[in-house]
Amino acid sequence: MRIPATIAAIRGETPSVKSFLLDLGGRALGFSAGQWVDFFVRIEGAEAVGGYSITSSPAVQTAISLAVKRDDGGAHPVTAWLHDEARAGDSVEIALGGDFHFAPGEADSVTLIGGGIGLTPLMSVVRAVDELSPATRLALLYSASEPSELLFRRELESIAARNPRIRCEFTITRPTAEDWRGRTGRVSAEMMREAKIETDSLCFICGPPAMIADMAAALEEIGVPRSRIRYERWW
Repeated sequence: MRIPATIAAIRGETPSVKSFLLDLGGRALGFSAGQWVDFFVRIEGAEAVGGYSITSSPAVQTAISLAVKRDDGGAHPVTAWLHDEARAGDSVEIALGGDFHFAPGEADSVTLIGGGIGLTPLMSVVRAVDELSPATRLALLYSASEPSELLFRRELESIAARNPRIRCEFTITRPTAEDWRGRTGRVSAEMMREAKIETDSLCFICGPPAMIADMAAALEEIGVPRSRIRYERWW
């Protein structure tokens, strides 16, 4: 079912990513952390649709946030419209989708592994655990190409600093001229061991297909059962 929405605010998050706050006009979407929406808009008189993960907490259901990475290749007209033409006050429609999600309380321990823009559904899970699942421990392992592309870095650091149940580990995958004194390289089984990932953790992976396969294999290497691994891909 489509729900009318209004773009209430637009904010730059990284050099390549903008976030969009959508006001649903008092209607409750009924989403779970990790789900995505189909996003409908008219471009040059024709309807176009794009799919984007919800980044906001399910504690609020009458407004949602999306984070969208610019498509330099121009293959996605909705993404181009969001970055170049969308303005606060624009009317759009959304429809809920996806079965990749976390329900507060369903696990004592959660591990999230994200690459680049793949953080988006995982950010909703972080916020859900922080706000709605007081008995759940969470570890996030997140890689980006360079420090400035670590999406929601300051918020994640702030959440981890005040909530002892939540830990965030960052790593940078490409050589960079930016100031960075943290970890470099891709997420690996070694990084998981150093982060003391719990082998009975419920694990969520989001990133390019090759990354998903590698991360699932690394989790199994450290002893996480395949049945405890969930993943989302949209590449």
